[in-house]
Amino acid sequence: MKKGIFSTLILMTILLSSCASNSLYKTPEQKRAELYYSHGTEKLVSKEYRQALKYLLKAYELDKEDSKVLNNLGMCYFFLKQDKLAFNYLNAATLADPKNSDALNNLGSIYFQKKQYQMALNQYNKVLQNLTYEHQFRTHYNMALIYLKLGNKKAAKQNLVLSNTQNQDYCPASFQLGKLYFDEFRYHSALKWFKEGQQGQCFENPQPLYMQGLTYLELEEYGQARAKFQEVIERFSATRYSTLATLKLSKITNQQILRTKASDEMPVKEKKAKNKFNSPSF
Repeated sequence: MKKGIFSTLILMTILLSSCASNSLYKTPEQKRAELYYSHGTEKLVSKEYRQALKYLLKAYELDKEDSKVLNNLGMCYFFLKQDKLAFNYLNAATLADPKNSDALNNLGSIYFQKKQYQMALNQYNKVLQNLTYEHQFRTHYNMALIYLKLGNKKAAKQNLVLSNTQNQDYCPASFQLGKLYFDEFRYHSALKWFKEGQQGQCFENPQPLYMQGLTYLELEEYGQARAKFQEVIERFSATRYSTLATLKLSKITNQQILRTKASDEMPVKEKKAKNKFNSPSF
């Protein structure tokens, strides 16, 4: 998993369901559009973006008002780094169906990428009005990332808690909560959230594990810290976190050597001091 899941990349949604709700009322063009849409979506999910674009454009030519086709076309252009076209199709998707919360979420993410944070928040607030939308935990997480960018940690924490409350298995929210508590020097709380942030889809990400090591260091639990850093090195040797963990292990070792040396020298100093003051002078 890439670093972006925790910090920069806001989740974008590809719509997988069929275009129309009732096949009995579809025109022949709509049926063909659905077939192209299904093929295009399959290619989009498998990251074959140019093939996906070919099928989705054919679906669009047959049914220009279907919000789901428009959404996935927007996503296809987004992954092809055609931001203007992505924005246009996602915006059209929200106009075709103002209740398409996935398209609103995606449009908000485009605004986020462009650093138009207030516009992004406007889209997410529209999503929150849809009380039947099943992925509001993602909406709250997206809003939290924006509030972090704006320096509003209180609002960020509120949205992260809401995200976690609505889906306790959504590990990116747990990780971000851990970082907030770590910055507040509330290390026991931070450790709890970092552990939760290592579960599920986040298990293959080194960040939660590395942050557990840092938190144990702050708690002066050096054995636990050493174990976490060692695990980072073994499991994520090709990442920069392996290098960082190696440096932290060296620091722990050096500190322990200095403490041992200081402890060993203490009786000698006391003995010398005793001889100095108790022996007769001539």
